[in-house]
Amino acid sequence: MCTLLMFWLAPGPAYAVTQTKSTAQASAKAKIQTRAKAKVRSKAKAAKPRSGGTSTFSSRLDPVDERSLDTEIAAARRIVTGKPGDREATDRLARAAIVLVDWLLNAEAVGDTEKARHLAQKLGKDLHDTGRPVQKMAQKGDLKARQAVGFLLGRGILLAKDPEKSCTEFLAAAEKLAPAGWHAAQCLMESSPNKAWMQMERAAQRGHAAAQEWMGRRCLGEFGAKEKDFVCARTYLIQSASLGRARAQTLLAYLLTTGQGGPVDVSRAIRLYNFAAEQGDVNAQNNLGEIHEMGRGVPRNLDEAIRWYELAAANGLGSAQFNAGRLWAIGVGDKKDPVKARAFLVQAEGNGVPQARQVLDWLDRQEARESGDTSSPKPATALEGDTAKD
Repeated sequence: MCTLLMFWLAPGPAYAVTQTKSTAQASAKAKIQTRAKAKVRSKAKAAKPRSGGTSTFSSRLDPVDERSLDTEIAAARRIVTGKPGDREATDRLARAAIVLVDWLLNAEAVGDTEKARHLAQKLGKDLHDTGRPVQKMAQKGDLKARQAVGFLLGRGILLAKDPEKSCTEFLAAAEKLAPAGWHAAQCLMESSPNKAWMQMERAAQRGHAAAQEWMGRRCLGEFGAKEKDFVCARTYLIQSASLGRARAQTLLAYLLTTGQGGPVDVSRAIRLYNFAAEQGDVNAQNNLGEIHEMGRGVPRNLDEAIRWYELAAANGLGSAQFNAGRLWAIGVGDKKDPVKARAFLVQAEGNGVPQARQVLDWLDRQEARESGDTSSPKPATALEGDTAKD
């Protein structure tokens, strides 16, 4: 009997211990879940806009494209229309203006003037009332806001033009922002050139395409530099050209054709010239004309040469005007046009190209002689629009 009693009593304590452990685990799990839910509710509450509606971005998250920016502007504008004093919506519009200015400055950096013009128009039209709110954000130390104010004051957009205050804002924002650093360098260039080039170098190191181009040109001996360093020039120009800045592409192409600062690479140079020429760089257009005329790295093609010369000439480049006039004077294939030649050469002479007068005199002598006289040598030297000094 005692043995049987012990058999029934023995499992009791073991079961009781198991039950206690399971209860403790369940309790701990419940506490973890409760804390997790509370954290989620807290995040959701923090993210919820105070003035209603759904914001596509906050001060911590910029819109990724113009479409999302337009959506944000429209949403905030609807709120402001219904509640003109709504602070949250006003701040959202100011933040949109700051983002738009940042995009505009970066478009200018790579030389995309069409996009920059479009963004400036959008700023004046859709965010015309954000000047003061952006200034208030700048006064609180927001560096992107200070950069935006520097731009607005410098251009006289949304705020009264004030170059001195513009420079103050750019200098403050240059601490971390490359576009502001570029503009700060421009502000200092006359009064403190050494400080200006320090700002320029910092902006270049942070990826500003225009600053990289200027540093490359300084390495080529421009801007008062006492020495030339073609390796340095290539380094900066490669960076700027890769971002799409046409002037840097043209200069880099020139170095690649001459072998300055590194190996010759005519094929790559031609590609770069084409990229820059399509963007409207007149020196690239003129140099492509010379490449096709001389057959450097491509089959000789005078029709293609005159096409590029005339395009650059129409955009006012004196060396291209000379080249177009010279080529029409001696003939494009079997085609000559002394009238066109004179028109281009007169323009070139007016733009300070002395060789133009020589070709004009040659045309005068040709006209005074009988047709077919070839005793006067033909002018045949093309002028390159871009050199290491440009």
